[in-house]
Amino acid sequence: MSTAVDQPGDWATRTSPAVAAGFRWDRTAAGDVLRCEALEGDAPHLFTSRNLAFRGDAEADYERVAALFSVPTPQVIRVVQVHGDGVLVVRSRETPLQRQPADAIVCAQPGLVASVRVADCVPILLAGGSAGVVAAVHAGWRGTAAGVVGAAVREMQRCGVRPADIVAAIGPSIGPCCYQVDGPVRDACLAAWPEAERWFADDSPSRWRLDLWQANTSQLIGAGLRPEQIHVARLCTAHNLSLCYSFRREGADAGRMVAAIGLPELDRASGAGASSEREGRKRRPSGGDR
Repeated sequence: MSTAVDQPGDWATRTSPAVAAGFRWDRTAAGDVLRCEALEGDAPHLFTSRNLAFRGDAEADYERVAALFSVPTPQVIRVVQVHGDGVLVVRSRETPLQRQPADAIVCAQPGLVASVRVADCVPILLAGGSAGVVAAVHAGWRGTAAGVVGAAVREMQRCGVRPADIVAAIGPSIGPCCYQVDGPVRDACLAAWPEAERWFADDSPSRWRLDLWQANTSQLIGAGLRPEQIHVARLCTAHNLSLCYSFRREGADAGRMVAAIGLPELDRASGAGASSEREGRKRRPSGGDR
């Protein structure tokens, strides 16, 4: 598996919304995609933009994503997202790869790509270093309250990954600038996570702003990740409709964005596996659906 040849350059700073240091926009055959430079040493990955919608003729959009990973479309794993803490663990190609109910995918099978769809919810990509395990997580407020990202880390640990070795990238999602919630949402989070008080900021009577970036960062640290290994794009979907979809701003007809991460196929000819390909990339310069 290899990523497509991109054409990064000055256009990114001219045409794309600013993101946190350590992320960059690349122009690809699937349109503008966001990548986290810290993840590049471990696994090919991407966060798509508004160039693809994954509605209507969604299969054509998945074909374009699959092509960037140089895999057939059926090897892009998709789940039915139910806003919970369920994790689909894929250790072989015998595992059903499509339409399983879950909100996270942990993949330990080379040649496959884990993906989730979002349009305000938080997409989180995880890579387990030399252990050869990756994960894609969909975390809305319900999934965050349920602790889905911690559940994914625990499954990665069962696959042989030390949490301290995991690199996490939190992609575009609705930010604390725009995500207003009511009392039931706040109560549900506080009931599950007493420390969740700091995830909320007063906004208006009986309304709060919820910071899902901070919430999931806190849960990743609680699961054993090192803070310096967690990277947040800090790009609000609701505030950047030129390149992102937002269910909160656009309603039920909003398109979707995909976050995807893959494991390179084993190189049978040379005997080299995923870890050697990742080491090669380290030496190169960096160039529910809601």
